Amino acid sequence: MSKITIKETQNSSILKFEFDDFITQNESFEFKNIDETKNSPLAQQLFYLPFVKTVYISGNFIAIEKFSIVEWEDVKEAVADQIESFVTNGGTIIILQENKNKKQPITVYGETTPNPAVLKFVVSRMLTKKCC
Repeated sequence: MSKITIKETQNSSILKFEFDDFITQNESFEFKNIDETKNSPLAQQLFYLPFVKTVYISGNFIAIEKFSIVEWEDVKEAVADQIESFVTNGGTIIILQENKNKKQPITVYGETTPNPAVLKFVVSRMLTKKCC
C-alpha cells in the first residue's frame, strides 16, 4: 500500500486521507460513533482518538470529522500514520457483508378476471412474510 495523501475539504473540521487505490467498491459508509463500527475495524480504531466525531469511508478515501478540541495541523500526520500502519499490517478497512439486503427486481403484472371491473395483480416473488 502506498503513502496516504492528506487533503483538506470545504469543511475545515473534515480532512480526507486518500489512497492510490479504491478501498470500497461502489459503497459509502458513515460511522457516527464506535457502536456503529462493527463492520469496520479501522473506523473502530479511529474512534479511540478522543477528537474523532464522524468517520466516512468511500471510494479511495477515509474522511474524518473532528471535534473542535484539536486543530488538524497538530494531529493530521499522526492520524495518516495510524491509518497507513493499520492497513500495512493487514488490518481490515471494511468487512463486506454478503447478501446485505441486496435489491432484487420484482415483476408485477395484471391479469384479467371473469369480472371485467376487477384486475388481479401477480408478483414474481413473495413481498412479505405476514399476511393481513
